[in-house]
Amino acid sequence: MSAEIQTYRFDEAIPRIREGAQARGRGAGGGGGGKVQAVMYPVDVGIPGLNLRFSFDHVGDGFFSPRHHHNFDQFRYVMSGTINIGKTTTLKAGECGYFPEGAFYGPQDQKGDGEVLVMQFPGPQAAYFITQPEYKVAFAKLLEGGGTFENGVYSYVTEDGRKINQDGFEAVWEACTGQPVTYSQLRYAEPVIMKPDAFKWLPDAVRRGLEIRNLGTFNEYRTALAEWRLAPGAVLPPERVPAPEFRYVLKGEVVYGGKTLPARSVLYIPDGRLTEPLESRGGAELLVITVPMYVEAVWRQAREGLVVASAA
Repeated sequence: MSAEIQTYRFDEAIPRIREGAQARGRGAGGGGGGKVQAVMYPVDVGIPGLNLRFSFDHVGDGFFSPRHHHNFDQFRYVMSGTINIGKTTTLKAGECGYFPEGAFYGPQDQKGDGEVLVMQFPGPQAAYFITQPEYKVAFAKLLEGGGTFENGVYSYVTEDGRKINQDGFEAVWEACTGQPVTYSQLRYAEPVIMKPDAFKWLPDAVRRGLEIRNLGTFNEYRTALAEWRLAPGAVLPPERVPAPEFRYVLKGEVVYGGKTLPARSVLYIPDGRLTEPLESRGGAELLVITVPMYVEAVWRQAREGLVVASAA
């Protein structure tokens, strides 16, 4: 129980425009393509060294990212428009994807604008997730060293005159951490695409007025994604969740601790904390992400395993 319960409305989040100075993107330095305007929810899980990104992104027409993979996990839930994730794959509004660490996807070539909820977070490998300030410092450091970024590739020339190309984000991560980037053995060969409208709403066995669509449970830590539908007048009683939960309001509004949380609000509940009642006066739908790996003792064990593996 290292963090408090947190709530953020959309107007309490932090806007950021992603343009230029990017490791991935069309043109030199990531510029020349569509921009990503991100509204960052400043969720703090309360565990030192455990960072993540939870944001609402507006992806502009023309945004580009080459085929790549990550050393972290990622969820994307499309709120409006479409989001391109590959040559033959585009997510529509209401669809979502789980992008497991190590799995390749892309190239992304955005046609038209789209809005998407994004969560990027350390997965089973427990690799360090760099923060935005760290990213900027490392990016500048690589440029000062004479390297260049273009179309998602970092290039530099060695002392003996050889030109080396590397994935842009990999280069930034290594410059930030001082460690070579590694990828865990693939658990999933490619991203998992979910179409929630094909799932049935099932009544919760305990909490009256709540229906759930369980969309998926992933990897050995049982990271899970679900949609909740609260009936008008439903009140969920106080509880202690066994694993940290991110509850995002998709439609309608809920009331928690006397605070009204309309659509585009997020409620973060760490494990073990006793919640207050969650009320839905007019009905609401929520996206719920559960991350058992972020129980502090489990996370520390995962990190210790990573250190041992790195030493070997």
